[in-house]
This record gives sequence, C-alpha cells and structure tokens, in this order.
Amino acid sequence: MRSSDITILESEVDFEAVELSTPLILGSGAVKRFTVARVRVVAADRQGRTATGTGTSVLSVPWSWPRSTLSFDERDIVLRDLCVRLAGTLSWLEAADPIRLCGELSATLPELARPVGAEPVPQLAALLCLGAVDNAVHDAWSRVAGGSAYHLYTADYLNDDLGAVDSSLAGRYPGEFLTAPRERLPVQHVVSPGDPLTPADRADGYRPLVDWCRTERLRHFKIKVLGRDPHEDADRIGAVYDTVRAGAPDATLAVDPNESYSSLEALDELADALRKRHPDAASAIAYVEQPIPRSMALVPRPFPFPVLMDEGSSDLGSLPELARTGWSGLVVKAGKGQTYALVANAYAKVHGLFLTVQDLTTVDLALRHSARLASVLHPSAPHLEYNSRQYAPHANARLSVTHPELTGVRDGAVRVGPLDTDGIY
Repeated sequence: MRSSDITILESEVDFEAVELSTPLILGSGAVKRFTVARVRVVAADRQGRTATGTGTSVLSVPWSWPRSTLSFDERDIVLRDLCVRLAGTLSWLEAADPIRLCGELSATLPELARPVGAEPVPQLAALLCLGAVDNAVHDAWSRVAGGSAYHLYTADYLNDDLGAVDSSLAGRYPGEFLTAPRERLPVQHVVSPGDPLTPADRADGYRPLVDWCRTERLRHFKIKVLGRDPHEDADRIGAVYDTVRAGAPDATLAVDPNESYSSLEALDELADALRKRHPDAASAIAYVEQPIPRSMALVPRPFPFPVLMDEGSSDLGSLPELARTGWSGLVVKAGKGQTYALVANAYAKVHGLFLTVQDLTTVDLALRHSARLASVLHPSAPHLEYNSRQYAPHANARLSVTHPELTGVRDGAVRVGPLDTDGIY
C-alpha cells in the first residue's frame, strides 16, 4: 500500500470519428476511417488530493478486428461500448497504483469482451479499449502525485515489482528501464502499396514519396506490402529503396506485411528474392513486423533480419513465449496502454529483445503519447512512426497550434519537450 495509491471517483468517455484523407492500405485491407476513444477520470489519493487524467487510443477496426461477421460500424460500436464499460468498472476497484489497477481491470476483459448478441471481441481489439482507460489512470495518478509519470515508476510509488510477469524481473521496477528523454525524434515514413513513388505514378490524392523526401529529408521508411507474391513485394521494396537512396544513402527500411504471409516459407522466399534481386535494399532492412497471422506460431529458425511481433502481441502474460518461439522482439503502441508499454520495455531490455515504438495513425493527444514513449523507452529503432501527417493531417489541427515542433518535420525529425509537466505526456 502506497500513499500515492488512487481510487477513481468519476469517469467519462467520448469518441471522435476520424476520416482519412487518403486510405492507408494494409495487407488485411484499407483503413479509411477509425475512432479515437478519449477517457477522462477523476482520481483521489489516500490523502484526498484529486486530479483529472486523460487517456486515448485509436480503435482501428481494420487492424485489430479485420475478420468478422459484423459490419465495420457494428464492430466499432462494440468497441466503443467496451471502452465505456471498462471505464465504469474503475469505480469498483480498491485504491492502488495504475499498474495494479490495470491488472485488475484486465481480469474483467474475458467477461466484458463477450457482448450479448455479438461475437467475442478479439484480444487485440479489447486491448486497445483497455489501453485508453489505462492511459487515463496513469495520467491521473501522476497528476495527483504532482510529477511526470516517468519519474514515479519506482518502489516508492508502485506496490509490486515486475516479478509477477516473469521471475527474471523480480525486484525490478519499470523506471529502471527508462532513459533521459530524447527531445529530437527521427521520423519513420510509411510507404503503403497505394502510395506513389514519383509524380509519374498516378495516384489521386497521394503525395509522391520523392516529394516527402525532398521537403522533410527523411531517412527511415516502413514499407507496407500485400503479401500476395513475395517476388512482387521484393520488387516494391527495391523500388522504394532506389527512390530514397539518392537523398538518403544511409536510409533504413522496415517491412510490414500486417499478417499477410500465410507461411514462413513465403517469408523465406521474400528474403531470398531480396538478396538476389535487390541486395542493397535487403541490407537496409532493420526489421520485419508481424509477417504471419497473429494466430500462427513462429518456428525458431534463422532469419536475415529481426522479426517482430505486433498484432500477435496482446497479452503481457505471453511475453516469456516470445524468444522461445523464435521472435526477435516486439512492437509497442501507445494505444495498447501505458502499462503494456512499460512492462514490455522492461522485459525486452532484460532479455535482449528488439523493441520498437510504432504508430496506429495516432492523432492529437495520442500522437503526443506515442512520441513521449519513443523518447523515454530508448527503443532498438530510434524513430517515431508518424503517419497521420500523411493520411489524416486535419486531425492534428489543434496539436499543430499547441505543439508545432511535434507536428512539423524538420530535417527528418520532430521534437518532444522535456519531462517538466505532470502526467504521461
């Protein structure tokens, strides 16, 4: 029991529908719109001091719940309802720190994620709903305490160490694995299958890659591939690399099939095609994200690049299985929640796993949160994926006024302020 433990006195949830100005093409389909969940909670510590915290998450149906008998709108409504019910559950919980509260809230997910009359909510989609609530609780907790959350993840403020996740973390606390915040974050630019590389590539509404590179001086790129033909994917990766290498000879690439490879043999075929047809591009690949479906096990085997779990990573209890089953590391997203990010980061650091902070077309406050995590976790890949400026720039209108240094890319990077304010942002 800590004096900084909080109880939640009030909660409210609202939602914002975001229409993309141009679709983001994934292997599982096109993202044309999504919902941002915003949770606000009022918390009180054991001395009766109160503060309000805010948390957000992008409820991306095509990414988190791509296959269903329900329509897009029906799935979106189910996720909104789950956010509301999770936030309402907070008032039933005894005073605790945010990590313990998140654990107790997580225990309610199996029941809450089975709405009457609809199919169960996939674990990943449910985690995004939990993430918005979890983020709000962390924000409120640190605001009650009167400091940045990243200074408080110690034995003085947390009831439990990380040994409950894995015995290798016994006696360790999340704050041990954070670094002094980087104020300059290189931007990772997404290149989806629908994005033109040059003005000669006809694609209405899409800005050519060469234009982005010229104006923003980018060095880091994530290439979305469709996973239908490894040879076509290899040629697309090669074409992207050839487009950017003139302005960025030290460019790094990441490849994201978004679960679209049906077998590990197809991934081997991609690697072989790259090595033979585009060796320079192959050498520039820093990692590959979730090439196979989240339900498919990765078999330990040598790969020419790190292979990271993303969509398949939706349960902190499964972290010890990562390295054993052949994954090189995992992806952290702000929408999965502050608790998930902190624990995953600690586990990755102790076990030498590759960890990267990635986007979910985060906008506004969610983008601020993603940038802050990238600044303090010191991930294996240093960049901030920031694709809302490409696909939903209008959704950052408020942020462009209050934090222009974060929304405007200069010399391939954005800037994040110091840890001089309360909360998680």
